[in-house]
Amino acid sequence: MLGTLLLSGCGSENVPLSYGSLDNNPDYSLEDLKQQTTIPLFARELCAAASDVTQKSSVSTAAINSACVYDLSGKKVLYSYNANEHLSPASLTKLMTVLLAFENCPDLDQKISVGDVTIKENGAQLFGLKEGDRLSIRDLLYITLLPSANDAALALAIYIAGSEEAFSDMMNERALKMGATNTHFVNPHGLTAEEHYTCAYDLYLMFNELLKYPEFTEIIQTASKTIEYTSADGSLNSKDAKTTNQYLKGGIDTPKAVSVIGGKTGSTQAAGKCMIVYATSGSGKPYIVVVMGAEDVDSLYKTINRLCDDVI
Repeated sequence: MLGTLLLSGCGSENVPLSYGSLDNNPDYSLEDLKQQTTIPLFARELCAAASDVTQKSSVSTAAINSACVYDLSGKKVLYSYNANEHLSPASLTKLMTVLLAFENCPDLDQKISVGDVTIKENGAQLFGLKEGDRLSIRDLLYITLLPSANDAALALAIYIAGSEEAFSDMMNERALKMGATNTHFVNPHGLTAEEHYTCAYDLYLMFNELLKYPEFTEIIQTASKTIEYTSADGSLNSKDAKTTNQYLKGGIDTPKAVSVIGGKTGSTQAAGKCMIVYATSGSGKPYIVVVMGAEDVDSLYKTINRLCDDVI
């Protein structure tokens, strides 16, 4: 049984499992993480809150399931509501998929052959990739993050691990290693499945890891990217991958308090509308904002704007 001891603030030498990282502590194994309630993880670069922190914002929680705002430079939790609640993440799942791609694919320009990426769920977002298509890992990352194509995420998973199941195991192992103990994945794309869940805090941990890669930041602030690839029959194809981020598309005004650099959206019937945003203040201070389970797109973006304007 995993421990749930929570500490407030950042920089404690005895960091709770929910908020730790094993990256700088090679003497501790994943089994240690599963068995102990608290180990000295020295996660001084992470933010943590013991309970909800909602006093500074007037945002209504009636239309959302969870929301958080993290001050990365100050290492503070500015807002936290249901940060550790198990929720369906929809396509925010793809953050872990992309993180594993960065960690396991040193040459992003390497061209690979797409495996069997058949997805039969009605309404699933697809780029239209077919088995035998050839394109670069970099382009697969753009397709996974911008239009949130499920076939692109599956293509990355199969290339890296050989199968969807093996990749899901990698996802869960990596989640435990970073201290994301309220997470369990069964697929690389986020289509609804039993026992597939995470929480707002764990998504912050994943996004925070991804910010170590400049290519990630470059991709998430891109509105559209033309993807050129070769089909299995040898023909050349060109297709635009367009972002689902309404801030970048210009469909919704950005918060007054910050500049939105980019982010990732997610949406299924089970998950509602979800989004994680990377933003900076006028002085350049970075922030991560997470909202999960909004009842509609309007509520999602209004919540993000209100949180930014109230607490940053």
